[in-house]
Amino acid sequence: MLIPVIDLFAGPGGLNEGFNRTRDVRGRRVFGTVISVECDPFAHRTLELRALFRKLAERGDLDDYLRYTRGEITRDELMRRAGDLAQSAAEEAMQARLGDPAHDREIEARIRRALRRAGSGECVLIGGPPCQAYSLVGRARRRNDATFAEDHKHVLYREYLRIVGLFRPAVFLMENVPGLLSAKFQGAGTFDMICADLRSAGYTVHALGDGAESDDPRRFVVRADEHGVPQSRARIFLLGLRADLKLAAAPLMRPDPGVIHTVADVVSDLPAIRSRLSKGGGDSGPAWAAEIARAFTPRRIAAMEPVVAGRLAHELSGLRTDLPLGAPHMERARGGPRALREWYEDAPCGVLNHNSRGHMASDLHRYMYWAAYGAVHHRSPTLHDVPAFLLPEHANVGRDPDTMPFGDRFRVQLGKRPSTTVVSHIAKDGHYYIHPSARQCRSLSVREAARLQTFPDSYLFEGPITEQYKQVGNAVPPWLASRLGALVHGILTGRAP
Repeated sequence: MLIPVIDLFAGPGGLNEGFNRTRDVRGRRVFGTVISVECDPFAHRTLELRALFRKLAERGDLDDYLRYTRGEITRDELMRRAGDLAQSAAEEAMQARLGDPAHDREIEARIRRALRRAGSGECVLIGGPPCQAYSLVGRARRRNDATFAEDHKHVLYREYLRIVGLFRPAVFLMENVPGLLSAKFQGAGTFDMICADLRSAGYTVHALGDGAESDDPRRFVVRADEHGVPQSRARIFLLGLRADLKLAAAPLMRPDPGVIHTVADVVSDLPAIRSRLSKGGGDSGPAWAAEIARAFTPRRIAAMEPVVAGRLAHELSGLRTDLPLGAPHMERARGGPRALREWYEDAPCGVLNHNSRGHMASDLHRYMYWAAYGAVHHRSPTLHDVPAFLLPEHANVGRDPDTMPFGDRFRVQLGKRPSTTVVSHIAKDGHYYIHPSARQCRSLSVREAARLQTFPDSYLFEGPITEQYKQVGNAVPPWLASRLGALVHGILTGRAP
């Protein structure tokens, strides 16, 4: 019988996906989500669709799902044809806001019904309250905002705690950003307050790196790239064990320094696509290539560092005018990712959410330079390293890079390294997520960002493209979540993961 999982603040379902793909030593599934709660309408649509995918996959009939991903049938038609499985997916994925009195009673009732249907013993609770109030960047931006101290996101963990108290899971796993370690609410340290409240509820609270309870907040930080995720992503995980069950917390997760996956390992097989021109000049392939080349006159190239100038000239000469713009569904062009191939390719779905997006011509000039520079120097240039004609003209940038709040607001992702952290800001612009291929001259697509987050290729993100990016950036990497699931299963069964 599957161990029932309650997923709160679920987002598009990254933690959820990892737990549902956790297998025991015989290859059998061990967890089953009974309810996921998410307030965002687009993330909820993604969450519900993935719940249906799992149910269809268990039945061995993904034909209609694959037709939907190809745009051959509507979502309504997919749900109608799925029948009782669609109803089951709708019961599993709940759109509601924790902490809203209008929703809380229904959330509790739905959890009770779901646990009764599961008919199992102890349950597991996963999820993490929204992190904006704890983000170091967010706090810096809102330092002078009088409403920040009263932001309800500071105390949404109490909604998590309330569900813990009501349903008494054997294990809980809470995720958040490292900024939580230094966050304060009304003068008190938020992290210490959370740990004290959880212990008062009858739980021991553990870091994932060792079995002992810890008072050192830094030990709660997990670095995703140390566990096979192709991304430098640090997050806090609090593991709670119900004290009366006397569960043993050790052995827990250890980094695997021998397994480092890079950007190129997981995106180089995806179809090459070009960026869109967002303003003026047309958007044909020849117009796109001509606009990129226009900024790089022989005189400007000659004034650059020779090694960069040579690489830039090489990339400009190789621009292809026949590259597609991408699409919600594309056929695979190559064999598959070099790393984690079995994980990514869980269904014969082609390539989903692989659209390019529009950029101003001036930004495409920067993307070309940043990618060429990164290829020869193996690092992203700062604004100190670029010609004056490429400096951004945003009001908060200025000509002096030292005055900028974000000195490296443009960044190329390097093919031979894990990416930088994929966050929800990717929805606003692609400047921090420039593709390493200069000849594609663009920011990362949703699918490429999803690959860096280790979402399987069959995972379709719903909503407008900005909402798709936001969902990907807010998620826990499913590959890491599957390792966390193995850890939790080992604790519950008394076996090492």
